Amino acid sequence: MIVNWNPLVNTKFSLEGDFSLQDGYIEELQFDNGKKRTWLRNSYVPRVLPSLNLLLDNKTELENGKTEFEEFEEWFNRSLRYGSFTFQTARLGFRKKWHIKIPEMGIYKFLGVPEYDRLDGLILATFGLEEEAVIPAIQHVFLATNDRALIRTNTGNFISA
Repeated sequence: MIVNWNPLVNTKFSLEGDFSLQDGYIEELQFDNGKKRTWLRNSYVPRVLPSLNLLLDNKTELENGKTEFEEFEEWFNRSLRYGSFTFQTARLGFRKKWHIKIPEMGIYKFLGVPEYDRLDGLILATFGLEEEAVIPAIQHVFLATNDRALIRTNTGNFISA
C-alpha cells in the first residue's frame, strides 16, 4: 500500500552529504586502450538518501489546531512507523518543468525512525529514505496552429494559447 504525503507538511527536504546508487546496478567495461564505458544494468536504479533534513514549524497552529510538527509525527506514527507502507511525493531532487502536467512521483520508504532536534520554535527532523519506484511524468500535448502559435492541450481539451 502506498500512502500520500501529508498535505499539511512541507516537502522542503535538504540533503546532507551525497546520495549513492546501490551496488550492482552499474556496469563498467575497460578497453585495452584505457578508455572506460559505463552503463546502467537496469532501466531503474533505486536511490538511497541516507540523511535528509526537514525543518518543521512547532509554533504556528494550522487550521486543525495542530502544528506542522504534530501533523508530521502523527502521520508518520499512524501510517509509516513500522515500515510496512511506502509513501509517494514529488520526486526528490527534480523540479517540474513548464511542459510537464504532472511531475515525476517517487515512491519512498523510511530507513529507520526520524530523529528530532529542537530549535527555537522549529524542529529539525533527520531521516533516511530509499526510493523504491518512480511514476513517470505526464506531459502536455502541444499542437501548432496556422499562425505558428502553440496550443497546449490536455487530452484534447484547449488549455491556453
